[in-house]
Amino acid sequence: MDASQPNRRQLILDTALDIIENEGMKALTQPRIAKVAGLRQSHLTYYFPRKADLYIALLEASHERAERRNQAAAPSLGAMLQSLFFVPERMRFFLSIVLEVGEDPDLKSVVAEHAAGLCREVAGKLGLTDDDARVVALVDELRGIGMRLLVEPPMTDEPAKLLRDLALRHGLDPRAFE
Repeated sequence: MDASQPNRRQLILDTALDIIENEGMKALTQPRIAKVAGLRQSHLTYYFPRKADLYIALLEASHERAERRNQAAAPSLGAMLQSLFFVPERMRFFLSIVLEVGEDPDLKSVVAEHAAGLCREVAGKLGLTDDDARVVALVDELRGIGMRLLVEPPMTDEPAKLLRDLALRHGLDPRAFE
């Protein structure tokens, strides 16, 4: 394997994330990524044979990018959840991935593991076991709220208040979400 190949793969991911952040999901096309990255489109199909493969890799890469940006000051649990579920472009991105995965069992398992990983991370920050049903219910409800925010007017409640109310409803310590 050529030593530059891992760099090409990362270049594709970084370029795609930049396009999403600056122009939105609708601007994310293979020809656009290739042009901005200065690569041939065949490089994209080599590393990501299916669009869903690219989306799955982008899901992980977007979280890694967010972690790098937040390393100086680790975000609170509340800030992390707000950025995941209350930012419309992130929700659109997540839903695009879910739609792209469709019924492919291999890709569905990757998305399911990603979702379980989020629940484990939240549970860990709350000092709970990985499989705590309250955490799963909270994350599920947050996904629903995130989707609702895509089609309805902006939320009237302050995000931090909404998280505290959700924590109480799910029997969790609301102070942990500050």
